[in-house]
Amino acid sequence: MNNLKLAGGKREKTVIDVKGTVFGGREIILMAGPCAVESRQQVWQAASEVKNAGGKVLRGGVFKPRSSPYSFQGLGPIGLDYLVEAAREHDLLCVSEAIDEASMELIAAKADIIQIGARNMQNFSLLKLAGRLDKPVLLKRGLAGTVEEWLLAAEYIMAAGNPRVILCERGIRTFETSTRSTLDLSAIAVVRELSHLPVIVDPSHAAGRRELVPALSKAAIGAGADGLLIEMHPEPEAARCDGIQSLRPGELQRLARDLAPLAAALARTYPGPAAEAESLESLRGQIDQVDRQIVAMIADRLELVKRVANHKQVDKVRDGAREKEILERLMAYASELGCSEEMVKDVYGVMFDYGVRTQIERKLAGCTAYTGAK
Repeated sequence: MNNLKLAGGKREKTVIDVKGTVFGGREIILMAGPCAVESRQQVWQAASEVKNAGGKVLRGGVFKPRSSPYSFQGLGPIGLDYLVEAAREHDLLCVSEAIDEASMELIAAKADIIQIGARNMQNFSLLKLAGRLDKPVLLKRGLAGTVEEWLLAAEYIMAAGNPRVILCERGIRTFETSTRSTLDLSAIAVVRELSHLPVIVDPSHAAGRRELVPALSKAAIGAGADGLLIEMHPEPEAARCDGIQSLRPGELQRLARDLAPLAAALARTYPGPAAEAESLESLRGQIDQVDRQIVAMIADRLELVKRVANHKQVDKVRDGAREKEILERLMAYASELGCSEEMVKDVYGVMFDYGVRTQIERKLAGCTAYTGAK
């Protein structure tokens, strides 16, 4: 992909700081809210739920490109005012979609992030306009866009002068009809290989059904996504747009609780629901989950150590150089994470000693079995 002079390449991963919220860093960023802003009360309630879930960005459409000309097209400028007001009152950023030059100018003036939707991924005039603005751009992949076309769309924005592009995978159109679109998880890995730009995932539009959103969200984070863009409505049954795929407030909170330990297992962070973060009981519950993960990973490591014994001689089990290399690498990593290097050294010292003892016992047992000794 020689044409990706700015969006491609093996350079250091781009980190985009939007008023203190960092896309492409260690923290998983949750962006959530209604498909469309319908009223001041609705978006205010949504903002409160997003904040409580540990979200950083309130999403809400005010200019809606719809398949049918008779569908709700959004509240327009007044809806944008409602969105911005609700976000500011809850200490959130806000993102909304621009569909033409006029809406682009309005959103750029008031919102924190401009979204370019799937239908406009190759609207090159709009991409160039976004490139001339000093505002982060959330660029969704087109319904039938290849990864290369998606990255080239980002290239248009960057070539016009705006380097702050956040990519968003939202599912592509395939022959499968059990979901609204097919979430292309492989695209996350491909983008991380081809580009340095942060990439988030919109599981709501991919699923088209709210009950699938939590599973797809977790899969996206596992695949390496830097964040999620989720539709949530205070009353999905009454929504004027995409109610069937919008999470209820309680469902968003449950997903947020699940994201925290998942992020931790991947050496990333997610703050979790605000109310639970202050609860001693919930914190102990999270510690219990992490402890189980640690024990499971120790068991996996020990199994590998046992298999390593098959490749060693009984009098050459301990490899001091290898232990030193592991310790130096892990202590440096601990330092990056703000973890105690001394604790890592102590823990791995115990594991090394136990591993050596286990390997010797395994070798001796094998020798006994081979000679028939009793």
